[in-house]
Amino acid sequence: MAADNKPRIFQDGRDMLINVVVIVVSMLLVVGFTGLCSFDPGAPEQGPVQKVDAESFLKLEARAVNFPVRYPVMPEGWTTNSARRSMIHGAPAPVVGWVTPAESYIQLTQTGASLDEAVTQADQHPRSLARTEDVAGTPAQVYTSDDAEVRDVWAVDAGESRLLLTGAGDAEEFKLVISTALATAPLPGAEAAS
Repeated sequence: MAADNKPRIFQDGRDMLINVVVIVVSMLLVVGFTGLCSFDPGAPEQGPVQKVDAESFLKLEARAVNFPVRYPVMPEGWTTNSARRSMIHGAPAPVVGWVTPAESYIQLTQTGASLDEAVTQADQHPRSLARTEDVAGTPAQVYTSDDAEVRDVWAVDAGESRLLLTGAGDAEEFKLVISTALATAPLPGAEAAS
């Protein structure tokens, strides 16, 4: 008796499905008219690399950490496309990334942690020392993983700070970032801000 008094729309699953379809179509129409979305079934296009102001970021980071931070100015064709703060051994570690002229990617992390701590805390993937490369008279340790999907980490002890590099670049690109960073004077740090 009570079921007879209910509107037909609430009587069975088919009616509920029709309501859901009507709501979804209405939502798509409303969102489509706002112009805040688009649909392009074609293949994605490579747009220009978005450049970020890594120098300003690193200047702020240099004032917030207790180790020297460098801003290596890379040659023409290198585009700084990322700058963020990471954490290594419970302390801030600034990270800057470049798209190289060969369209690969190199990321530099700077930290005050010891070299061993820096390498083990670079990410969650275990790596072991594979070789040591000489870069401008400084040893750069290259750590690799048995997993082919895990990228190598190049680690350099730069005195009061450590440099960690990873990415999809070739050895010469890694060496260029390392030699440029080592030849760069540290930015004014926390002691200069006080």
